[in-house]
Amino acid sequence: MPRLLVLGAHGFFGRAALHRLRADGLQPLAAARRLGLDIQVDVEDPASLRAALQPGDVLLDTVGPFQERTTALVEAALEMGCDLVDIADSFTYVARLLTLEPRINASGIRVLTASSSVSAIGAACVRLSGIEAPVRVTGRLAPAARYASTPGSGASLLRSVGQPVFVIRDGALTQRTGWRDTHDFEMPPPIGRTRGYLFETADALTLPRRWPSLRTVDFYVDSRVPLLNHFFSLAARSRPLWLLASRLLGLGLRFARAFGSPTGCLAFEVEAPDSRVVRRALIAAENGYFTPIVPAVLAARALVEGRFAPTGLVPPDQHVDPHALLAYLESLGIHSVAN
Repeated sequence: MPRLLVLGAHGFFGRAALHRLRADGLQPLAAARRLGLDIQVDVEDPASLRAALQPGDVLLDTVGPFQERTTALVEAALEMGCDLVDIADSFTYVARLLTLEPRINASGIRVLTASSSVSAIGAACVRLSGIEAPVRVTGRLAPAARYASTPGSGASLLRSVGQPVFVIRDGALTQRTGWRDTHDFEMPPPIGRTRGYLFETADALTLPRRWPSLRTVDFYVDSRVPLLNHFFSLAARSRPLWLLASRLLGLGLRFARAFGSPTGCLAFEVEAPDSRVVRRALIAAENGYFTPIVPAVLAARALVEGRFAPTGLVPPDQHVDPHALLAYLESLGIHSVAN
């Protein structure tokens, strides 16, 4: 059985991935830039990567923020012959990785990027909808702010506020401004009706590659923290307010952990050419913070156990079987609601 390395094991999602993999009976190695874990490695340092990796390793990459990452780890995986799964949420990072697709496909390794809430869960929801040629996929997130307000998630959120965000509109890649466009939607109880704000994801890159029929792809977030949505909406229009939000991020995270919602929900709307819409929501009162890492955990398990067939740059709908995904989430108390 190949080695399984969880990169970024000091971070929130790295620790969550380690917890789930060990609970499932695997023996992953904890890897991070700092000392004190199984392996010390810097994912941005080619020499460090060459010293730490071995041919045949399976790498689960949770090192954020992906907006600031280069393709050094992918280059090392190509050189060393390692399979790679990441939980990237960054359009820019995934775009960089896609430039390496010919080399990845020729190498025989597997690379699964955005194997997270976006784009693997979104792709699974499209498959579960039964709609063969969707024209719209809209993601909606109301996070369990009490549990998920970490420095990494806060920084990722702030990077969408007032910044360029790529979406699909009328079948074309279009640039909008994060946190300015809004979308009202209904989520299952106890969340109910909420207002989301446009947020950066890689979906506008990944999903149309699998479903070229898509005319609209976008993603919206409601922070679920009192007054924070309104403040970010103002900061999206004012550079001084954005700078103030950046300076006060730590205080805001403490506020979110104290007063944010303990219940989180991730939902997708999939629209057919005849305007029929299928909605699926994943909702949890406690363990919702596991949702983003579950697709990567299941994919890494399959790779380590020799059960993963696709090679090359694997499209998001092939990262994990949709029914296995729902069953695993249900075992964690994360319930699926479809209508």
